Amino acid sequence: MKRRFLVGTAAVLVAGGGGLAIGALPNGSPNVVHTADAVDPAGLYNSAQKKFAARDVTGGLTDITSMLALTANDPDALALQAIWGDQQSDAATRDRALQKLTTVRITAANSIRGLIEGVNQAAAIVPSTTPVSAPAGSAIVILGYGLRPNGSMAPELVNRLEAGLAQAQVSPETPVFVTGGVPKKGVTEAAAMKKWLIGKGLSASRITTEDKSTSTISNAQNTTELLRARGISQIVLVTSPNHIRRGAADFAGAGTKVAATVTTATDLSRYAKPLTGAGIAGIRYEATQAAKIPVTKGVADMLPDTGPGIIGDIADRLIKELMSNGSSKPTK
Repeated sequence: MKRRFLVGTAAVLVAGGGGLAIGALPNGSPNVVHTADAVDPAGLYNSAQKKFAARDVTGGLTDITSMLALTANDPDALALQAIWGDQQSDAATRDRALQKLTTVRITAANSIRGLIEGVNQAAAIVPSTTPVSAPAGSAIVILGYGLRPNGSMAPELVNRLEAGLAQAQVSPETPVFVTGGVPKKGVTEAAAMKKWLIGKGLSASRITTEDKSTSTISNAQNTTELLRARGISQIVLVTSPNHIRRGAADFAGAGTKVAATVTTATDLSRYAKPLTGAGIAGIRYEATQAAKIPVTKGVADMLPDTGPGIIGDIADRLIKELMSNGSSKPTK
């Protein structure tokens, strides 16, 4: 198929002044756009992601391998190869992708290692209503549940709060985060949760609300930002048995370690067996979304493949800025 590819860049890394600077190509030297018969790396990436979403892990990995034959240093593709290689119990593929990703972008490699470990731990969770000893420096995170149309709390949200309160009483020095947006009658889940906890005697100063999220993925992403601002990297996660594994996987994807979990008693016995196979694939796919690995890519998202260690996090951002600011046009 024919595709148009950007083959020049308007950026040159220049050492000096103790840092990196960007310089434009000489005047009259625009980026060049060629039309060529080629396999589209972005199309292969998008096909792979569709297959991963449909639990066709083998097909997705085949597409990612084909893409990496063309753009060997794409960090998102390497991340997916490692994540889904692990799903297939293919340690060689997983470790090879992680090793390559480490040379391309070490921060991403570390995050993906945490995601893989966190997903596997989440799959193995056996829900328990018993409060735990919270690790030093951790926080308690209670996940929200949709409010009724009149702004009142559903019974299962009260159950989650009761489980979270019991955990908070066992760990009196541990801060508590409540998370959930989607306001009803002007009241968010997080606001209703905080009010309930205060009414049960928990100090308001101990409670942080995250009231912008609309899903478990955004619960994890937004709460992780608040946790990082406080220097907290691990949590005791509180939610329902049918939600705990997905929630834990999403937090792992967002970059927060789930050190322990506590659940409500709702249908507890139904979730006594750890997840396997396609069940793990489901929470794994959602964890990649929590990690903000793109679901799709376009041609403009494909950065020049210049080899490991040359274009890193800073250069990626600068090149994208130039492209978005019209750097594909001739300089004047």
